[in-house]
Amino acid sequence: MPTYHDYGWIQQYFNTSLSLGYCAALIPDSTPTQVLSALGADENTQSEAIGIAELGEVMSDLTEQPETAWAGPVVALAAVSDDSTLLMQIDGGSFAVTEESMRPLLSDREVASHYLGVNADSQFIWWSNGTRVAEFELFGSSPVVGDDRMVDLILDVGGIGIDDDAQGYPGEHALEGAFALADQITGVAVPASLFETGHFTVVVVPTRRQSPPADVPPEPSPQKSPAEWSEVARRYKAAERIPLHGMMFRGRPPGGVPSARLEFWFKPRTCIRLADEQGVLFLQNRQKQTWFRTDGVLERRSGGYSLDIYIEQLFQIHRTWPYTPFADLLPPDTTGQGVEVDGRPAWEFEMPPDWAGRDSTVAFDAETGVPLRWENRTGTHEISALETGIDVDDLFFSGP
Repeated sequence: MPTYHDYGWIQQYFNTSLSLGYCAALIPDSTPTQVLSALGADENTQSEAIGIAELGEVMSDLTEQPETAWAGPVVALAAVSDDSTLLMQIDGGSFAVTEESMRPLLSDREVASHYLGVNADSQFIWWSNGTRVAEFELFGSSPVVGDDRMVDLILDVGGIGIDDDAQGYPGEHALEGAFALADQITGVAVPASLFETGHFTVVVVPTRRQSPPADVPPEPSPQKSPAEWSEVARRYKAAERIPLHGMMFRGRPPGGVPSARLEFWFKPRTCIRLADEQGVLFLQNRQKQTWFRTDGVLERRSGGYSLDIYIEQLFQIHRTWPYTPFADLLPPDTTGQGVEVDGRPAWEFEMPPDWAGRDSTVAFDAETGVPLRWENRTGTHEISALETGIDVDDLFFSGP
């Protein structure tokens, strides 16, 4: 019989991948492919994430793509055992506890859904053969509504506000208890390896809308200049999915920290490999595990190192303006100045002040939208010898 102790491994994600909330459902006797079909998800919107550390970024990226931004909720699916599925959302969303959304998945099976919001609102629901059997608040004091068997199951798994092991407050193990309770109800166990290295398929579930009348012609899309900010921002967002290789230079003002140059390999979303004249300096894989060279030896490190160049500053430059959507930083019809960066045509824009009040200019590759040069008063980041769409295995980004 599963108890919350069996899911103690999930607590490590409480303040990281699950810190902004989550929504999950265990769906027995249905593979991810079958779930996709039942939900009517568009295969053309599919993305992949490896492990939960990557999942939030992939879901956010798909949500923000212009072609899918308003198409419907984004969910992730992973195979659990041979014929069952874990459905998840993180960083917002309540798909799994919304009956209208879940209805295509509820017939002829036991389904357990649970939810924790960023404001500590929470819910657990037991569905049986399409009917809501019982529900309660995971982190609340309200009683169970519905079938009394739920109370016995809660007592069996422990952790959900009624166990004697709580050291800080009642329900401090409710996250582990929720997964154990879902396991007990469905008979499907979620292994720790799924959160670490499991394959998640991320898709948009289209919102069911009425089709427009057949006699209403579609409005033609206006032609946009490739130099306009709206087009450059769109290409920049799409470039987050492109594997890259090249050289990155970081120049600094005279008299300060010396300038630096590193060879880089980057594979979305989180794979990074950096090398200098002495060899590999830094590695980060899809699970965000990191290795850093110390005294000539690559060592697994979770911190305590300093890099001359952090390539995410350039490739994820939208984070420099954390409170404004990237596409809204400039008027959409703002036209960039045509420049060249290491022989590659680019469009350069004067950007608004960043979070620290610094003005800057950024040159975006005309073909891909990759930021090729970023200049402000603290120095310059610039890419040369850029290769796009490189084919490298994930193991290339893991150390010994």
